[in-house]
Amino acid sequence: VLMNTTEKQFIDLLSNSIRNEVCKKKYDNVDWNELMNLSRKHKIEGLIYSALNKSRLLENIDEDKVNELKKEVFFTGVTQISNMSKLEIVFNEFSKENVPVIVLKGLVVREYYPQPEQRSMSDADIFVKAKDLNKSKKILIDLGYTEVDAEASHHIKYIKSGYPMIELHWHVMKQDGFSDELDLFEDDIWDRTIEVKVKGAKVLSLGYEDLALHLCMHMAAHLAASGFGVRQIADLVLLVEKKGHLIDWTLFINKAEEFGFKKFIIIMFKICNILFSMDIPKEMAVYKIDDEEMFESLISTIFDGGVYGKKDMASNFANQVAFNYKGKDSNATIGAIRRYFRFIFPSIETMSDKYSYARKIRILTPIAWIHHLFSGIFRKEYNFTDKIRFLTKGAKESVEKNKILSWMEL
Repeated sequence: VLMNTTEKQFIDLLSNSIRNEVCKKKYDNVDWNELMNLSRKHKIEGLIYSALNKSRLLENIDEDKVNELKKEVFFTGVTQISNMSKLEIVFNEFSKENVPVIVLKGLVVREYYPQPEQRSMSDADIFVKAKDLNKSKKILIDLGYTEVDAEASHHIKYIKSGYPMIELHWHVMKQDGFSDELDLFEDDIWDRTIEVKVKGAKVLSLGYEDLALHLCMHMAAHLAASGFGVRQIADLVLLVEKKGHLIDWTLFINKAEEFGFKKFIIIMFKICNILFSMDIPKEMAVYKIDDEEMFESLISTIFDGGVYGKKDMASNFANQVAFNYKGKDSNATIGAIRRYFRFIFPSIETMSDKYSYARKIRILTPIAWIHHLFSGIFRKEYNFTDKIRFLTKGAKESVEKNKILSWMEL
């Protein structure tokens, strides 16, 4: 799969870092500044620094930039160690109140990294039973946390100054979009949990099979909403390499099919193999998907997205247009273009009351669309460049993203 030499060097360094190996390969014509930018964009500065340091490749980078990187790595390590100590306090409170907690994603997989404190996390995702939700809210509020953003269908965010943000889940996944079967995923996951520790506090983790499924489902949700980066792929690689022998891969792929993620997951395991030379479990290796152009397009999207996907206004809107969860289009390109034009020229019935004049006098519809367009262009929360980029390139971005989502059967 086509990658430039900087991307190849970046992936080799990350691959060696997560496996605690020395990077022996040095590519020609590497743009070391761009490599540093990639490590920041994907929030893996510490992992890349560790590999650079071991392999003596730091000499290729300007000294000031190396010192800047060292500071970032130190700050990341100190912050993550501090966060774990604070989360230990939080989880001990849950234990005292007899509220079982499943920790999700980074809180579990960080322990598979050679230096867990360099697997950075911006928040802590925790999952409780629906019947324990009110009790859990009270625990967090009594600890000084404040509830924010209660709009989501599956979690509420809690913040406290000096503490990591907590996402309190009563569903492990967003309930709209991919599958009507997600309730089945949650039905018996509590029966398969395993005990883990966050510092000294005892908590639960999803069983390894459920954890692998959840990591993949979470990537799928991120891909549709904005995108995801190489860190999420590294998480999956480490889980497969460290705990894969404990996973029933036949059951895993059957569940993936039941929940509507089978093709996505087969493709993601192939991506793990392409980028990180991860051995694909034999039960999954039997499924062949060969489409080099689509694999290149997906890898390019992953590199481009960074850790949380592209967050600029143009890309966000292009993603909204690309992902049509209400129904699948028979033609990805036509579907995305249709939704792009519907986004810019919505039906009068769906527009706000300030365009009611067009509902009364239909001949004024084009005026309402121009009014709508200018209102969007002059909204202050987005900069002018972003708006123009969406109007000029939004359709193309949406079509490309929709092709990927359709190929992966999302």
